Amino acid sequence: MTLIEVVVAVSLMLVIFLGFFGAYAASATLVQSIASRTNASALIAGTIEYARGLPYASVGTVGGTPSGVLVSTESRLVNNIPYTLRTVVSYKDDPANGAGAGDYKVMKVEAIWNIRGFSHSMSAVTYVAP
Repeated sequence: MTLIEVVVAVSLMLVIFLGFFGAYAASATLVQSIASRTNASALIAGTIEYARGLPYASVGTVGGTPSGVLVSTESRLVNNIPYTLRTVVSYKDDPANGAGAGDYKVMKVEAIWNIRGFSHSMSAVTYVAP
């Protein structure tokens, strides 16, 4: 009887510990995912704040329309996670004022990164007025 009791007890402990290990692995993945999203958000916000500090004429991408000082694609490494930042700036016409095109600029910044073989992305849009 004692051998059967030991086998049952070891099996029960194995199931319990595998459950704890699974929960630990899931929580570690969740923490890494949240941290990477926080980093992406900070990179996007930093790019947007940098652009907001520029003169209106300088808000644009190098070689793009509108032309400016911002890089359209750049790579950054934060906490050993490589991020690709893509910046797109375009003119926006406000139909309410009746003036021509280009009343203000629309800037979209997108961050793309990979974790454990899965691609993730986040983006933000802001308006830049003259």
